[in-house]
Amino acid sequence: MVRGERIIAISAAVREHVLRHYPWVDDSRISVIHRGVDPEIFPFGYVPDAQWLDEWNARHPDLRKKYVLTLPARLTRWKGQEDFIAIVAALRQRGVPVHGLLVGGAHPRKRHYEMELRAQIEARGLGGAVTLLGHRNDLREIMAVSSVVLSLSRDPEAFGRVSLEALSLGRPVVAYAHGGVGEQLAEILPEGGIAVGDQNKVVERLLTWYGTPPQVPASHSFTLERMLTATLGVYRDAALARRRG
Repeated sequence: MVRGERIIAISAAVREHVLRHYPWVDDSRISVIHRGVDPEIFPFGYVPDAQWLDEWNARHPDLRKKYVLTLPARLTRWKGQEDFIAIVAALRQRGVPVHGLLVGGAHPRKRHYEMELRAQIEARGLGGAVTLLGHRNDLREIMAVSSVVLSLSRDPEAFGRVSLEALSLGRPVVAYAHGGVGEQLAEILPEGGIAVGDQNKVVERLLTWYGTPPQVPASHSFTLERMLTATLGVYRDAALARRRG
């Protein structure tokens, strides 16, 4: 991580991690270049094609009338699925017609955790209110038809690409505001950032958004083009410094 003449950190959180754990590294060697998304692949206001929508609606007919919350993450304990289930339960108790989608598969060694989640869903009486979709290749489409996308990782993500993809599509995101995801929200949708583990605040924010959905900006700086240009700039500067040296 720290042996290169130049170090590219994909978020300010990664830069801070390097400086904290490798204090001998000169911070002038580190360039923060956030990862970026391609707006042609994740266009603002994207609507899935008619065939996908027909198949989705046929498989999930009740979702058209629901406040659909989606948590895209592999099934592992620190990714926040248990918080998500608790949040869905709290919203239903407040009278919100919510349905939660857990999108992500489980490693064969994590099957026991999937069974724990299913047991929690049943114990809370959410059998018809939370769906485990498993691994999907159409996450873009699922996020596009969701009311809100959530990121509830208890440990900070180095960057958190999925939350940025959702924001790029124009979908609101509520997330625990740390790591790279916190940096995205600070620029694009600050009101979506919640202190880590504060489920009550997540519920309050979603209740507010249920009545008055937030406006997600149509553009932001976290683009693929900017990332590539900045990365090439680091290599160019390193090459020039080598020639001069």
